[in-house]
Amino acid sequence: MQDRLTLGIDVGTSATKVLLLKSDSTWEMHVWPSSEDLWGNLREWLGSRGLRIERVGITTHGPSAVVLRDGELCGRVIPWQEHLPDGCEVPSAGKHILPSTRAWVPARLAQWELENGPVGNGIAVQLKDFYNWQLTGNIARDSRSMRGYVGDGHFHLPEDVIGQVSRQGAELSGITQGAEVICGCDDLTAGVIGLGAPEGVLFNLANTSEHVGLIGGNPQEEMSWLPPIGRLPSLCYNATSTNENTILSDRILAFEDVRSRFPDGEMWIGGGWAMNSQLVESRGAICKAGQEVSALGVAKLARRKPMAVIFGAGKVGRGFLAQLLNRAGWDFSLVDSHEETVNTLRQQEGWDVYNLANETNERLQARQVWHFDDDLDAALSGANLILTAMGANHLNHWAHQIRKPLCKRLRDGEIDLILAENHPRPASEVREALLDGADDEESRLIQTKLGIAQAQVLRSCIEPTVDQHPLTVQVQDHWTLPLDGDALRTDVSIEGFEKKPDFERELTRKLFTYNCVNAMVCYIGHLSGYEWLADAANDPMIAELALQAGRESSAALVAAYGFEAEEQEMWCNRALAKYQDESIRDPIERNARDPVRKLGATERLLGPIHLCIEHNLPHQTLMIGVAAALRYPGAKMDETLPTGEADDRLESLLASESL
Repeated sequence: MQDRLTLGIDVGTSATKVLLLKSDSTWEMHVWPSSEDLWGNLREWLGSRGLRIERVGITTHGPSAVVLRDGELCGRVIPWQEHLPDGCEVPSAGKHILPSTRAWVPARLAQWELENGPVGNGIAVQLKDFYNWQLTGNIARDSRSMRGYVGDGHFHLPEDVIGQVSRQGAELSGITQGAEVICGCDDLTAGVIGLGAPEGVLFNLANTSEHVGLIGGNPQEEMSWLPPIGRLPSLCYNATSTNENTILSDRILAFEDVRSRFPDGEMWIGGGWAMNSQLVESRGAICKAGQEVSALGVAKLARRKPMAVIFGAGKVGRGFLAQLLNRAGWDFSLVDSHEETVNTLRQQEGWDVYNLANETNERLQARQVWHFDDDLDAALSGANLILTAMGANHLNHWAHQIRKPLCKRLRDGEIDLILAENHPRPASEVREALLDGADDEESRLIQTKLGIAQAQVLRSCIEPTVDQHPLTVQVQDHWTLPLDGDALRTDVSIEGFEKKPDFERELTRKLFTYNCVNAMVCYIGHLSGYEWLADAANDPMIAELALQAGRESSAALVAAYGFEAEEQEMWCNRALAKYQDESIRDPIERNARDPVRKLGATERLLGPIHLCIEHNLPHQTLMIGVAAALRYPGAKMDETLPTGEADDRLESLLASESL
């Protein structure tokens, strides 16, 4: 099946850019002068690819005056950069905060009425709305593009589908009949979307004129401000003049003013001037896009979002998986069996993910929150990806319960299941459970259409403080999710998802180093009276034991799997440094809970011990960790190990050296 395409059109002051966005987020673009015919040039460039277009988004320069009346364009299109005649100065209205030095939509409409008489029963729109009308026959506008104008009727959110390309629209444009058309947005906002920057980042859109500002937040004194609308964040910005004699000096002033207000903010830059590496370097900015920035942004806004379902609405599901998906432009739903969690999430409009490193919040919201007892056929219908972060103990039961709705989804095509669990071999356990009791058709679907990939969760996700909302997740500044690339059946392309070959050994390495060091710190730390993981990890005695246990485990990993010894030493040091990070206030209780599972034969302590025994390597320090874990409330082992010497050594350490 050929890839479906999303078309983004950016009709700028001087140039028109058209961009075809593919499902893997790659794109191709074409440019011509805006003085040339839009539809004729588009038809010629698209050719047969127009039949593969699924959605269309258009952005244009503005604010302009365009009036539709009785199914026709009435008068001429009055562009934003024209000199405003005397007597047409009209103040802006609405929630937008706009400088009076610029002619906004009300002033341009006053100019239109000066030329044509009263608007009357005509409908004022922007240029992109005129093009949308030509494609669909429907009139729609959004309040952000209608800068400073307050009117009734025909208002939509920028991401709303306002109609489909008609037969006449298809003949005009070369776009397939029936393609969906969204309302679209202004070129400034489209550029911000094209950068892909989250809230809290500074943006620099360096085109014919330049806009520099902050994504998200509240109004700032002497700066323009656009309130949030739909999926679009608020924007606070300064802009350059359009006067060619002063534009260079105004660019510098606009940039320096914003930089002085937010001296520590990270700045992302895009636009034609972003192709100038010296300019980008002089501003300390990160180049994220070139002249395609607004066409790419409106295509992203128009693209039908892929959909993921996350089973497990806990800290990893909401604080890591959901954030990676959101930043990659995916929608996601949450499924959980904990009734209180489900009800709370349904009552709240999202939750905050608080980054402990830079002290910033990112607001996330699921498209839908399901209880595990709900109709999971509906939850999985249309899903492009399934993920779990529910806890390894629940996987077997979950797999049996999910088999029938999963197989119903598999009848529609292949899908991948990514298991973000602290478990040595979750993929094999889930596959066996899914096949256990399956009929012939279900077995065939599971074996031929389902990819089951295990992943490594290396980000710490912890409880909120007493001052934060109970749904807040505090997270470590870590942005990658390594996973088994060989097990995938579809082309999952999400920034942060690191597809790795031969992943079984990578998962074992993570469990036998990061989780091993963590277990040493938390179980010995508990006996030493510590409440917080970082405090225990910074105790010299505990740090030494944890590092030595990591080295014993690493020696076995090197012998069994052929890892580089120096690389393994780095893994141990990174693991201990992670748990010593005092900005991550992670309670020992959270890390130590479920000790029966963590004392399993293939788990974080006994797993490396068995590997050491197999290769005749020392493991005395690991045994001290086992002795400590067995003293945690509720702990037990399924097998007997000679822990006497380790118990004696642990007693000596606790008596003579601990706090």
